[in-house]
Amino acid sequence: MTKYVLVSLAMLGTFALKAQQPAAKNPERSSPKKVVFVCEHGAAKSIIAAAEFERLAKENGLPVQVVSRGTVPDAEIAATVRKGLLSNGIDIGPVKPVKVSMKDFENVSRVVSFGPDLTPWLPKGVKAADWSAAPSPSEDYQAARLYIVKQVESLVLQMKREQAPR
Repeated sequence: MTKYVLVSLAMLGTFALKAQQPAAKNPERSSPKKVVFVCEHGAAKSIIAAAEFERLAKENGLPVQVVSRGTVPDAEIAATVRKGLLSNGIDIGPVKPVKVSMKDFENVSRVVSFGPDLTPWLPKGVKAADWSAAPSPSEDYQAARLYIVKQVESLVLQMKREQAPR
């Protein structure tokens, strides 16, 4: 019985080493996927989505580049959003809302809109997912965060499945 346990542990060790190596051998899996979140003011919904997506992607080993933008950006991130994210363990630092541009969509993997029509900025053939049903964070931060996190979890799982070897 001891030999069996030793063999099993040795096999597990080999599996763990192999599981950590594919990034170098499969460039598609190791290159970060660009995900762009856009809301009207770039100060609330897209910020929450970007912060939560980045956190979950990291937890799931997904290499991503996350962008948060606004079509008509406010001067500052909404105070309720900063406070809410901080209470959830996410410090976004000194970030400020940024106006969306066509450059934001270069080499994009996913685009999410919280309502704005992104047609003027999107490259041909790129479509935006519509998450406009998200509640207003200024009216109910927790409800908005809950909606956004559920959407983000689904997107992370979808992207993780796409990344898995076939």
